[in-house]
Amino acid sequence: REVVDWMLALGSRLAGFRPALSRVLLGDAVLTGGVAGYVSRSYTTAITSESKLLDAEKEVFRANGALSLVSLEDTRIASGESLHSAKISAKISSAAPPLVITPGYASGVGFFARNVPHLHSEIAEHKQKPRECHIVDWLGTGLSSRPRFSARSLAETEAFFVESLEGWRAAQKIDKMVLCGHSLGGYLSFAYAERYPSRVEHLVLLSPAGVPHEPEGFRSRLNARLPWLARALLPVVTTAWSAGVTPGSVVRVMGPYGRGFVESLVRRRFGEGETRDLEALADYAYLNVALEGSGEHALSQILRPFAWAHSPLCDRIEGLRQRGVTDISFIYGDHDWMDHTHALAVQKANPSVPIEVKVVPRAGHQLQLQNPRGFSMALAEAVQGRSVLY
Repeated sequence: REVVDWMLALGSRLAGFRPALSRVLLGDAVLTGGVAGYVSRSYTTAITSESKLLDAEKEVFRANGALSLVSLEDTRIASGESLHSAKISAKISSAAPPLVITPGYASGVGFFARNVPHLHSEIAEHKQKPRECHIVDWLGTGLSSRPRFSARSLAETEAFFVESLEGWRAAQKIDKMVLCGHSLGGYLSFAYAERYPSRVEHLVLLSPAGVPHEPEGFRSRLNARLPWLARALLPVVTTAWSAGVTPGSVVRVMGPYGRGFVESLVRRRFGEGETRDLEALADYAYLNVALEGSGEHALSQILRPFAWAHSPLCDRIEGLRQRGVTDISFIYGDHDWMDHTHALAVQKANPSVPIEVKVVPRAGHQLQLQNPRGFSMALAEAVQGRSVLY
């Protein structure tokens, strides 16, 4: 829904500018053609770079009093690519498997900056059970390497991300981990656990994408509920999605208007933070999606329009249990558009799998940003156990 919201918001702005809208629909390959597309992308390229994104990431951590609590690392993996991460070290030596957090679509490690102080005190330096924490940018996203994305099937797409995370784990010499993924990162973390079950002690899914099947009659009911402009734009959104147009494509073609567009979305969704924090997050979010696309192009390979999975996770839970991953937690916001009842349905349908479902109050899909304290406590309870925490 958030990706669709991006496209609907852009479509509303471009409704009176059909040539520009046509360029968006034709995708990245055509966006570089023509004077307007060339100028927009040239502008975006000129004001974005990995060094600027790194500076923005540091500022997000600094604005939340968290920069001194993390070490930012770039780990070379066997393929020759590198994965970027933020590490929260445990001062007390511990044999507990580390917590590894993977961000969702169009986000990165900086989206967890508000949580770092809580993760530091409640997990990394917990007196009874300290454990290291890592927040890792997926390959093709954030400050990780951004190779050309050439996957043409679901299996190839999942492997693009899964094998790079496995390479990072091996390079870090981590035997087992508590793997925690948000949104699309939750889907990909699930796929990693399927492929490398012996490396996952506990799987934590934060408002994961792709859990249920698309309900019968969903699109007709959606069409009936939408206002006329959104209804008129639905064919635009579905065509764009199927053509591989991404939020990054949208922002890059907007040229000098892209920064303001992203800032308006950040302020609307996460407006309860301090001014400095919101400005830093807006800069970080813009630079992250405006850089040359790579992993973002996986979207249509994994999800159909309106974020229904090609291969829903609800059909894969039993297989995960058979592979030996038996400790699974789901965490959602209480007004999350990813409905927590889907996880409850999975829990009911798989009584042989110990599945925990938690709901964080005063939070939506970006629960780690919308209620940082509530989210961090729910995560700490899932990872450490209430008997250890309290």
